[in-house]
Amino acid sequence: MSASSDFTSTQKIPQDATKLNKLTKACSGYMELINFKNSDTHTGYFCYNCIYFIKPNHCAIVTDEGQDINGNVSNEIAPHGICSVWTPNAKEIK
Repeated sequence: MSASSDFTSTQKIPQDATKLNKLTKACSGYMELINFKNSDTHTGYFCYNCIYFIKPNHCAIVTDEGQDINGNVSNEIAPHGICSVWTPNAKEIK
């Protein structure tokens, strides 16, 4: 995303975190895997198993808003989604 972009996040985040910018969905390579919506997200490379995932549908480093890499807009980070910064959370993976 370029500095001249007109995209503005409306997410409410703690004041001390406002110095940090989240990645956009497209920049992070995020996409929702709709076919896996009803799957066991404790297995596999899903957002649910990532250390950055904040239940029920947020991410610590990727914004909820905007288009994913497929052009879809859901305004959430889905447990059945995935992105390029996925990092395993040993407490969630079965």
